[in-house]
Amino acid sequence: MRRVRAGSVVRWLWLAGIGVVIAFPVYVTVVTALLPQSDVAAGRLIPVPTRLTLDNLSEALRSAPLARQYAVSVAVMVLQSSAQLITAALAAYALVFPRWRGRAVVFAIVLATLAIPGESLVIPNFELATALGLRDTLLGVVVPYLAAGYAVFLLRQAFLALPREAWEAARLDGCGDLRALLHVVLPMARPQLVTAAMWCALSAWNGYFWPLLITDSPDRRTIQVGLAQLVVEEATTPAVIYAGTLLVILPTLLLVLFGQRFLIGGLANRVTA
Repeated sequence: MRRVRAGSVVRWLWLAGIGVVIAFPVYVTVVTALLPQSDVAAGRLIPVPTRLTLDNLSEALRSAPLARQYAVSVAVMVLQSSAQLITAALAAYALVFPRWRGRAVVFAIVLATLAIPGESLVIPNFELATALGLRDTLLGVVVPYLAAGYAVFLLRQAFLALPREAWEAARLDGCGDLRALLHVVLPMARPQLVTAAMWCALSAWNGYFWPLLITDSPDRRTIQVGLAQLVVEEATTPAVIYAGTLLVILPTLLLVLFGQRFLIGGLANRVTA
C-alpha cells in the first residue's frame, strides 16, 4: 500500500509539474497583456496582477488592423476546416465501407501525401492561385487547403472502429451512401469527428507563411501575419505585443476548453480501437 501511495504521489507531482510548465507561458501572456506599461517595465520574471487595464488591447488594435485581420482569420478557419471535414468524411467513408478494388492503394497514396513537405508545394500553389486570379483574396488563402490527408487518416481510423453491421442494416433499409454517412456513420463517430474538427480549425488558425505569401494588402491578411507586424511596430512596448498575442491565442484556448470532453473521448476511442 505504501508503494502504491508513493507511486500515486510521484505521478501526481509529475503531472502537476508538467501542467505548471505548460500553463506558465499562458499565465505570463495573459497577465502581462493586462498590466499597465509601468508595471511591465519593472521586468519581473513572474508578473503579479496588482492592477489590470485594457489599454494595451486597445493600443494593439490601433497599431495594426488586427480587428479586420481577426475577421479574416475567423473566415479562413471556418471555410478551411469545414471543407477539410467534408472532404475527409467523404474520403474516409469511401475507404472503409464500400468494397472496391484499389482502395488500399488509394489509402497508401493519402498516407504518402503526409510525407510531402508543405514547403515543396508553395511554388505550385502560388502559381495556380495567381493563374486563377485568387492572389490577395480570401479564397486564395483557403483553396490550396480544401483537403487534408491527416484528417482523412483520422476519420478513416475512426470509421474502421465502428460496427459495420449498422451500416449494412442502413443500406438494407434503402439508405444511400450519403444518407448512411450523415445519419449512421457520423453520429456514431461524433467524438472523433470533433477531434478532427479541432485539428483542422487549429491548423487553419495558426497558418502564417502561406497567408503572408499570397496576400499583399494588410486588410486581407490573417491575424498571425498582423501579429508579426505588431511586433515590429511596437518593439519598445512589450505589453502591447503581449496584448496582440493574447488576442491570437484566445480562440485556441476557448476551442480546447469547450471541446476537451470530445477531444479526450475521441483520443480514448482511438487508443482502444
